Amino acid sequence: MLGFRWVCTAACLLALVVVGCERPSSQRAQSGLRASPEKLEFGLSAVGVTKTMKVRLSNGGRAPFKVHGATATLPNVEVVPFEAFELKAGGEQEVEVRFTPAVEGEVAGMLQVLTDADNVSKDGVAQFDLAGKGVKAWVEVPVRAIEFGNVELGRVEARELVVRNPTQVESPVRLDFDGADADEFGSSESGAAFVLQPGEERRLPLTFLPTRLGAASVQARVSVACPTCEPIVVALSGTGIATLLEVTPLRVDFGRVAVGASSEERITVRNLGTEPMSFGGVKLVDDSGNVFRVVSSTLPPGNVLASGAMVEVRVAFTPKVSGPVPAARLELDVRPVGTTKPGPKVTLTGEGGTSCVVLQPDPLDFGTVAEGMNATRDVQVLNRCRTDVLLSDLKLTTKKGGYFMLATAPSSQPIPAGQSVSVPITYMPRAGVGAGEAELAVKILNGISTSTEVVRVLGSGKVFSPCQYRLEPATVEFGNVPVGSEVTLGAAIRNVGPTECFVAGMQVAEGSDTAFTANETGNKVLLPGQRAVLRVRFKPGSEGEFSGLAEGWVNHPSNGHLLIPLHGQGVQGCFSVQPTHLDFGTTRLTCGPREREVIVYNKCLGPTLLKNLRLDGDASDFKVAHPFFFPAVLAANSEFRVKVTYEPQSDGEDSVALRFELDSGQPYTVSMVGEGVLKNDQTDHFVQQSQAKVDVLFVVDNSGSMMDEQQNLGSNFSAFLTHAAAAGVDYHIAVTTTGLERSSGGWSVCPGGAEGGENGRFYPVDGSSPRIITPSTPAAETVFARNTSVGVCHWNEQGLEAMYRALADPLVYNMDDPRSPQPMDGNAGFLRDDAKLAVIAVTDEEDFSPQSVSFYESFLLALKGDDRSKVLFSAIAGPSDLSSCPRASSSGSRYIQLAQNTGGVVESICTANWAASLERISENAFGPNRSFPLSDKPSDTTRIVVRVDGAEVTSGWTYDPTTNTVIFDVDAAPGPGAAVEITYPVGC
Repeated sequence: MLGFRWVCTAACLLALVVVGCERPSSQRAQSGLRASPEKLEFGLSAVGVTKTMKVRLSNGGRAPFKVHGATATLPNVEVVPFEAFELKAGGEQEVEVRFTPAVEGEVAGMLQVLTDADNVSKDGVAQFDLAGKGVKAWVEVPVRAIEFGNVELGRVEARELVVRNPTQVESPVRLDFDGADADEFGSSESGAAFVLQPGEERRLPLTFLPTRLGAASVQARVSVACPTCEPIVVALSGTGIATLLEVTPLRVDFGRVAVGASSEERITVRNLGTEPMSFGGVKLVDDSGNVFRVVSSTLPPGNVLASGAMVEVRVAFTPKVSGPVPAARLELDVRPVGTTKPGPKVTLTGEGGTSCVVLQPDPLDFGTVAEGMNATRDVQVLNRCRTDVLLSDLKLTTKKGGYFMLATAPSSQPIPAGQSVSVPITYMPRAGVGAGEAELAVKILNGISTSTEVVRVLGSGKVFSPCQYRLEPATVEFGNVPVGSEVTLGAAIRNVGPTECFVAGMQVAEGSDTAFTANETGNKVLLPGQRAVLRVRFKPGSEGEFSGLAEGWVNHPSNGHLLIPLHGQGVQGCFSVQPTHLDFGTTRLTCGPREREVIVYNKCLGPTLLKNLRLDGDASDFKVAHPFFFPAVLAANSEFRVKVTYEPQSDGEDSVALRFELDSGQPYTVSMVGEGVLKNDQTDHFVQQSQAKVDVLFVVDNSGSMMDEQQNLGSNFSAFLTHAAAAGVDYHIAVTTTGLERSSGGWSVCPGGAEGGENGRFYPVDGSSPRIITPSTPAAETVFARNTSVGVCHWNEQGLEAMYRALADPLVYNMDDPRSPQPMDGNAGFLRDDAKLAVIAVTDEEDFSPQSVSFYESFLLALKGDDRSKVLFSAIAGPSDLSSCPRASSSGSRYIQLAQNTGGVVESICTANWAASLERISENAFGPNRSFPLSDKPSDTTRIVVRVDGAEVTSGWTYDPTTNTVIFDVDAAPGPGAAVEITYPVGC
């Protein structure tokens, strides 16, 4: 009983103390809600893909408060549900917010947090901005296969994969590798997404580092953040071969070097093996600009690089003109003793220029400015150096006519690498003087070097008659816009008079509500009927009315300051339209319409009445398709899609407001803008290659039905050499067969020492006849006739695989095939790096090789550095229509396909005139290049313009739509070294 009384007494005393010590409410500790980040910027998000951000809510006060919940004002933004929680002083907790755009376009709104924190309004709702943009992102990848060729183990071979963003928005891109050999391929750009800016083209570095012998392949997948877009797959392949040679580096980039100055780099060659290697020195190849030179190259004793020994090569770059120079290669004549395998090649690149700091535009041209008025424009100073630079000593010198002034006081300013600064310049023409000119000089300090960059500044003054103009519209009404969302409408001035008008400085006037913004326009001369448009953005940050002014100046003595009122209403409610702004970007005329969608959301508890839907502004180029019959009753918690089509009929900017009229007052507004342009032209540039050297490989069918065809081929060799003799071509000619394995025997035996199983080796493998025919080979016609009489003992025709094995390791660079007992049966000495390669298949049967035609095509191109002008495949084979060739066992469709892909010639194996057929193939192999593939598809082939050395050529060529190639006639082909330009309108 005593214990109970003691407890009661203590409780009473505690209550008295608490009541007696309670502070007045004015002195009570305050709570404070904070959010990090304060604004949720989701940025670009692929349509249909969820993007997640976390908001950290914290208590910056001293008293606790509760967070009861959170919602977003946008229907496509979701707050992950959470239990109500309390934040004590200094406490924090994360809330997850998800954005899933349903259509393309920008959306913006508010994150609303329900809380009893002291720093929140009386309604207990704290608001934080959130914004995002739904996009459809895609990219273009011009090639689908890249062949790295033969690469020594432990050595890195580099290629580039071109990826383009053809869209008007940023495209998030990801590069990944897939396949059993993915560990041997790589890229510094793989694994993590990167963003391509609109119109940007990026060259992604690819590497092949073989760690095991043999062929390797992988799929490079280029994907974008688009739920409906399949990844673009590029096949990568290469072959790892053994080596004990180290060359460092394999690519020398001199960077930017001043014109006339020289820069040197060091290359080391080290023998890591236990056996010596021969070293014959170095030489430059493909140095078309004559800007690289070998400064020094040490030769080892006896031209032998001993085990563990190293030599050093120094190379210099001296640019003669500004800009990038064509890449050259440094060929290192180092190889295992006793082989003809070519040594490694080091790529040399560089760029000429006075500085890695660029001033744009150059010149800065103000155009025409009305006398009595002025205009301001910026010079951009871009730092393209690898380090920061200092901009100083800005000096603007007027040379003639008018007044040129720096808009801000000149001062020293650092420019970080890769960034830029603006230098504003104001021009005021002098009365009666006309053209004006000035010079802007800036000093650039880059490390210990200093350079001065100069830009010409031009302008012209003109007396204009007083401008007669009309404001369109007289007032820009934005209507209802959800809080946090953005609408863009045009404030324009139109020249309605008979003479030109000068317009300058269109902008949002000072004193306007900050919800209105715009990018100031430059000065512009309007012809009669033309207009200038200021695109004004309205983004309300809260509920209520907003107002402002758009202003500009025109050449009028008393009414030269134009003013256009701006008005809009910020609203919050259960009805909304998303996105509130559609930018259709630039659209080529006649390329067809562009379509976008907006979604109408009625998230109200009851129905909403939609009275009407209308377009205000440049409505002729926009069309709207919707499911409504007005007045339309929108059911509770419903949504509807409205399709908008933009198809410009003339060049110029278009803008329109799509108004959703409810019975509640002001309409809800969606803004739409676009620009129509005339078709763009594409120009492809080529340089006609000299065909002084050609390597020709005949692949002859040695099956039982080929006896007559082999004899016809051998007896018409002189017809084949017709064009080679006329052009003085240095040729190598060799023959192999379609047989890979030895014949199993039977009614016929094949000569040459391999019993029909040449397996890519040149015929005859026993060396009973010269295996490579050159212009100096005695009795060449007799030798060729003997070498093409390969016998008729085989049955499994694999011509493309035989070609591949003939030109690949171990045959192509070795005097002896290590896989066979025959001596000296390798193919070394045939293939030359600087020669054109022509392969000619002669067969009456289809090809049964194990790989795809594209594999063999990639292999041939890789041998010549992917230069299509140096690779030809031709075929004398069974035609597609066998009714015209009853002697053919089947159509040689695979041979025909490869010939078509490489610009070769296809002749029927049933040809009645072998001499004529071989002469056509000879002209194709030894004559100048006549086929020039276009990089894009012409939209109008009648507008293709061909120029050779700057002069237009109107005849002597045709366009082949099947191969998208311009083909010159035999007697009209451009001569060696000629510059060929082909211009054509691009397709949509």
